[in-house]
Amino acid sequence: MQVPAVDSPLMHSVLVVDDDVSLRPMLAAWVNRFGFCAFEAPTAEDALEHLERFPTTAVIMATSVDDAEIAVSTLSNDVVDYLLKPFDSSRLREALALGLDWHRASVGDEDLHNALQARMRSRRATVAAALAGAQPTAYEAVDSLIAMLQLHEKDGRGHATRVARLAIALADELGIGDGEIEELEYGAMLHDVGKIDMPAEILCKPAPLNDAEWDVMRTHPQVGYDLVRKLPQFARAADIVLAHHEAFDGSGYPHGLKGDDIPIGARILTIADSYDSMTHPHTQRPAMPAEMAVREIERCSGSQFDPYAAAALGRVLMHATEEQRV
Repeated sequence: MQVPAVDSPLMHSVLVVDDDVSLRPMLAAWVNRFGFCAFEAPTAEDALEHLERFPTTAVIMATSVDDAEIAVSTLSNDVVDYLLKPFDSSRLREALALGLDWHRASVGDEDLHNALQARMRSRRATVAAALAGAQPTAYEAVDSLIAMLQLHEKDGRGHATRVARLAIALADELGIGDGEIEELEYGAMLHDVGKIDMPAEILCKPAPLNDAEWDVMRTHPQVGYDLVRKLPQFARAADIVLAHHEAFDGSGYPHGLKGDDIPIGARILTIADSYDSMTHPHTQRPAMPAEMAVREIERCSGSQFDPYAAAALGRVLMHATEEQRV
């Protein structure tokens, strides 16, 4: 469904796109009842042709949780709202109102546009949780959330996978039990999922963040926790997501936890996360050599990092190097 940039003194027009010949007329009837002027189209190709002529069209996507792969592929920054099937007329009316606000903001009201962008990000997080919750296995649920994150961070999947692999190796080196390792794996894969609620201009900024931008960025562990804890299979992993930016000396965020008050999984994860972030390029800085990253983590042992876990990093990397030589 689309609320296009076709203004009239009385109403805005809405293009209803659906290949279901029984559903499309019903949706069009609802749209007309809400005071819009409904038009119908049977295919996505028709909709795309329309978008080329009306670039400020507000796009509202209706999708089913039963097909997560297709559903996740529709979750983009260009979609104003998502309707999870089945939905009722009141939910459609709410989405159309948001689409109309977005269209008006896109043609002149910057403050309203920014406010709506925040609402859209929050809506995406809600839909992401619903899609993940509908998946039959925990790994498929993780995959759908990572697919969502990948839309916001180009290396989201790669970073999550590398961090999880290193975190598990650190946990093995430290003798962590199998149950906690599974919890750590999920937490590591999902540690950055809260960034789906971060503005793109902050995530992709090619310069250091200012204080206000850092205040926003520091909310992502809480956002991720709020999202992940909605999924019963990740209840314990959610605590790791929340605490992965806590520091051993209590100087971290969001709650300033200290020492053993920080879950062991989070203490391990922050080392794996920091190492991978330092050794891979970012929009704000180039990659650091592995040896330098290890020295930096050793330097911050006891302040940012758990000394016991930090000491394990060098051993894990040495084992990995020896295995590659064999």
